Amino acid sequence: MAASKVQAGDENPNRQKLVGKTKKPGTDHLQYVWHLRCDVCGMEYGANGSDFHHRKCPACQGGKPGLEF
Repeated sequence: MAASKVQAGDENPNRQKLVGKTKKPGTDHLQYVWHLRCDVCGMEYGANGSDFHHRKCPACQGGKPGLEF
């Protein structure tokens, strides 16, 4: 089974939207930091593409702190 790919514009069930991929290396194996935006409060933060599907906003949903992007 192939891993699912994420792309700009995708949104997870927690209303976190992928704005775009950065050139900055992420903290997970072979990952890059993605620029995310919370569609609930508008906060923008970075996260690895590999954990996007379950990310929660650090400001309004009690999620992990974001990565620098």
